[in-house]
Amino acid sequence: MESESDFNQFFFTISGSPSELVAELAAFVDVLNGFVAEAEDQLGPLTSEVAPLIISEDEEIEEEEQSVDPEKLEQAITLVVAAASAFEKASSKDFEPAYNLLLHVLKFSSSGIAGHLSPVLGLLTNASKSHAFSSLTVLTNLFNLLPAKSPLRKPVFKTVVSVAISTSNLDLLLPQLKQLPTWFEEWSSTPDERISTLIDISSVLESVDLVSALKYLKDAHTDAAAAKVSIPSEQTTKLIKLSLSVSSFFDYDTIYAIVSSLSGIDSELLSLLKIFVNGTLSDYKAFPAASVTAIGLDAEELTTKIRLLTLASLASASPNLTVPYSAIALALAIDDEQVEFWIIDVIRAGLLEGKMSQLEQKLYIHRVVTRTFGPEQWADISRRLDVWKTSLKDVLAVVRNARVSVENKVAALNTEKERVVAAAGATATNGEVTV
Repeated sequence: MESESDFNQFFFTISGSPSELVAELAAFVDVLNGFVAEAEDQLGPLTSEVAPLIISEDEEIEEEEQSVDPEKLEQAITLVVAAASAFEKASSKDFEPAYNLLLHVLKFSSSGIAGHLSPVLGLLTNASKSHAFSSLTVLTNLFNLLPAKSPLRKPVFKTVVSVAISTSNLDLLLPQLKQLPTWFEEWSSTPDERISTLIDISSVLESVDLVSALKYLKDAHTDAAAAKVSIPSEQTTKLIKLSLSVSSFFDYDTIYAIVSSLSGIDSELLSLLKIFVNGTLSDYKAFPAASVTAIGLDAEELTTKIRLLTLASLASASPNLTVPYSAIALALAIDDEQVEFWIIDVIRAGLLEGKMSQLEQKLYIHRVVTRTFGPEQWADISRRLDVWKTSLKDVLAVVRNARVSVENKVAALNTEKERVVAAAGATATNGEVTV
């Protein structure tokens, strides 16, 4: 009856035979449904159905579970699972123990946890409306109860994700998602399974956390590219739109590398993406505003983002790492008094680090993010290296000149010292003392 492979052993320590535990669950359900016994031997509705299936007819056998027909025990367990929706009526104190007992009982099911997993997950999903945290705890127990490499962990995990989001407990879930690569290995997931799971996670996160939704959808596309597996074009379209919508995302070179070779993408959307890869505010203004609206994006938010990227490009293109305020105002099409606000915003966005000089009306750049890396960027690095080499040569020349100057002064001092010593020696020889 017991399926050893279905559960980690000793996760629960619960005493009692399978028959006793099933009877206990049936009686608990009857109580939750309002049954009150009018006589000592009166059984509740569910217990009345379950009892004939689990009580041995041979009263001389002490361990009744040994004589219980496995098929009848399975019928009894199925009846209890079907009635377990009553657990929603339990108090917070009793809800989790009741489900933990039910999970333990499923160890003795001839069909194993697999045969009852779908209804149990459905019950816990519904119960989460009234027992949010407790339902998540039971689902976590179920996930941990299953062996690490069990394929049943995947649907349990998906239910955990769904319940965590629907009950506003996303903060409890996100740290655990870091273990996804490990779980994929343990589950021996195929590329298609990994991609499907990542897309599903992204979809459920989309309504509550766009940043995380974008991350997992991007991971799905990266996996698909590595495994040379096709991905639905609507998911690629969603990836582009999410990347444009998330205010803190600026790595469009990576997104374009992922999607540029894929088919089925709207040409206008791809053109808009190209602008955010290496274009500027003027390029964005040339893009039809009606198309932005038709795509379903916020034109004002995109204008803000392209201004930040334009400023980053302007800083990156500066050979001496200095940008006048006037150049910033011109590139961003803003008034002079707004320049410093945009500099602060681009620094907050992590696109550059620098120092503002109000006196000189200049931005001094310490570090700047390169939006894309190609031949132009290599040429820019070459130009910067040439500038640095020239600067180093100038510094080296100054050091050498200073060294020669010091050496000359030391030599002159030594010569003067030798002359003084020689003169003093000559005076002593003549018997004269000079004070």
